[in-house]
Amino acid sequence: MSLRNASEDASDAKVADVKALFDTHVNDGKVVLVVEGPDDKEVYEKVTDAASVCIYVDCNCEKHFVILDALNSRYARRLLAIKDADFDRLEGKRHSYPNLVLTDTHDMEGMIVGGCLTGLVGDDAERCRSVNLGDIYSELTDVSYLKWFNHQNHCGINFSEVALGLDMTAYFNACVANTDNVICVTLADVDAFKRAHPDVSEKELCNGHDILERIYVRAKAVKVANFAKKPFFRRLRRAYPAEKFVSTQLFKDIKKWETVNGYAVLAV
Repeated sequence: MSLRNASEDASDAKVADVKALFDTHVNDGKVVLVVEGPDDKEVYEKVTDAASVCIYVDCNCEKHFVILDALNSRYARRLLAIKDADFDRLEGKRHSYPNLVLTDTHDMEGMIVGGCLTGLVGDDAERCRSVNLGDIYSELTDVSYLKWFNHQNHCGINFSEVALGLDMTAYFNACVANTDNVICVTLADVDAFKRAHPDVSEKELCNGHDILERIYVRAKAVKVANFAKKPFFRRLRRAYPAEKFVSTQLFKDIKKWETVNGYAVLAV
C-alpha cells in the first residue's frame, strides 16, 4: 500500500469514527469536539462540559479538514474543531470553516504555559520559580525560524527524535542526518528567511513543546535529583487553572460558536 493510500484510509477511518459518535445514542444532543492530540484532550477536558461534549482526538490537524468536509453538511451545528494555529497567522492563512477555531498562540502548550507555571505547587513550583518565559522565547528564536522555514518551503526536515539543541549548526546537521531525502538547504538560507521576516510574534513563532523542553532543562538543573521529563510535563499541563481559559481568544471564539449554534461546550 502506498503512503498516500494509507493516509487516505486513515482519514476515512477518522470520519467513520466521528460519524459513529454522532450515531451513538449516549451522545444524542452532544457536541463532538475534535482536537489534535491526547495532551490537548486532557487540557480541554478541564474547560468543557462533559455532559454536553464528546472529545475526539484525530492526531493530525490535516484530519480536521477531512472530517469537517465530510460531515459538515449534516452535523455542522454539533461539530467543532480546535486547531493549533501553528504558523497560520504568521503566513496570513485563513480557514473558511465556521466550526474551526484556533489556539491563541502557536499551539495549545504555548497558549497555556504561563498559567501552568503559576499553578504549580510543591517541588515543581520551587524548581520553576525563576523560569522566565521571555528568556525562553529568545533562546528558541533561531530554532523556531528553522521550523517555520521548513514548513513554508516544504523541505521535509525531520525534527522528530532529535534532541532540541540551541547550537544551530549541530541541531541543523542532526535534523538533516535524521531525514531520509537529501535536502538542498543551508543555514544561510534559514538566516536569509529570518531577515526577510523580522519582528514576528514570538508566541506565534515558538512551538509550545520546545518551550516545555526548555522549562524542563531549567527545572531539572535546580536540584541534583531524579526528575523525569514526561511526568513533569503532565503535572505542568494539569496545573493549568481552568479559570484562566476565560481570558483567551479561543474562549471567546467558542462562546461565539455556542451562541450561533445553540449548543453548550464550555464549563468555565
